[in-house]
Amino acid sequence: MQTMIRRLAVVAVLAPALLVAAGQPGQAKDGKNAAAIIGGLAGLAVGAAIADSANRNNDIYGAPPPPSYRPPAPFSPAGGIICYPEQRACYNNGGAYSGNWTWRVYGR
Repeated sequence: MQTMIRRLAVVAVLAPALLVAAGQPGQAKDGKNAAAIIGGLAGLAVGAAIADSANRNNDIYGAPPPPSYRPPAPFSPAGGIICYPEQRACYNNGGAYSGNWTWRVYGR
């Protein structure tokens, strides 16, 4: 549907230019006016192609797969202590950093 609307818009823009070029052959003898009109039409065509290419293949390709690496889940080496392997740190139940348990589990 969107491509049909774009094509109709291009035709609506190009039709007056083509009528002007065809209706006044006396002014286009030197070729400068015709070259300008053809250049404008080519620019519109290139612009329409670029605008259309941005929305192509969105429905063909799905979402990318999730990353293959998942960090290990948090674990508890003792009661009241939670260690997070991704951070390489351990915390008390209250949320305070536990340097002793961090050193025991992960070392330096």
